[in-house]
Amino acid sequence: MLSRKRNIRRIAAVVAVSLSAGFMISEFVTVHETRQQLSALTKELSEQEAITSQKVFELEQSIDLDEIERIATTRLGMQRPENYQMIYVNVKSEDVTEATAGRVEGVGNSLAAFFKSVGNHIVKLFSIE
Repeated sequence: MLSRKRNIRRIAAVVAVSLSAGFMISEFVTVHETRQQLSALTKELSEQEAITSQKVFELEQSIDLDEIERIATTRLGMQRPENYQMIYVNVKSEDVTEATAGRVEGVGNSLAAFFKSVGNHIVKLFSIE
């Protein structure tokens, strides 16, 4: 009878250790798969950022300022400003803008910078120097 109880305890211990080992192995596999997915998504993000950067560059290179001026003057009826229509503003040199890395980097900010650059080129086109 004592031997039988020992055998039951041993079997219960082996079953408990086996279940624990199985649980630990399944958790390890889950963590490993999650890390692989994270690595794949990180790689995909890098590739997409590179593609976006290339597309922004191509878009910047494809702008023809002469064509923009032609469309503005012919289709939209715009004219260059006269001397009396221009106002100059003197900005003090102490004015400083500080930008953090989070605001400087990123697709949204690079697109915003691109459109700001295009706007500046258009304004420069119609200004008399």
